[in-house]
Amino acid sequence: MKNKSKLNKIKEKKQNVRTMLGEWLYFASAETTVREIAGALEGEAYELEIWEDAGVLEIGMGEGETVDFEQTQIHPKDEVTAAFARENQCKTVFLVTFVPENYEKAEKIMRRILQENGGVFCADTEELEPALR
Repeated sequence: MKNKSKLNKIKEKKQNVRTMLGEWLYFASAETTVREIAGALEGEAYELEIWEDAGVLEIGMGEGETVDFEQTQIHPKDEVTAAFARENQCKTVFLVTFVPENYEKAEKIMRRILQENGGVFCADTEELEPALR
């Protein structure tokens, strides 16, 4: 019986934990480069690695944790994402990845980028939700 109640507590705890996806999209409101995204984090305590030709930015948050930005194109058959980009007047799209357990740290970075560069961050889901604006 003791083990059964312990298992129930673990299950309850898992159900109450807010889980976030680790794959997001950043819709920039202007023609934006990874260097410009990195510029929004100037003066912050992050390690930045930029591969401009590849359109990749790695933001080190310490202890091997990163948030990665990779410039991408909307697939021609992805009408939902294309419509969202048009509605929000977004010019450039980036795939943003991080370990889901690091969501709070990643959100801080995403909000800083929004503050400096504008745009919209959306979870890479069919509904593009949740979103940060």
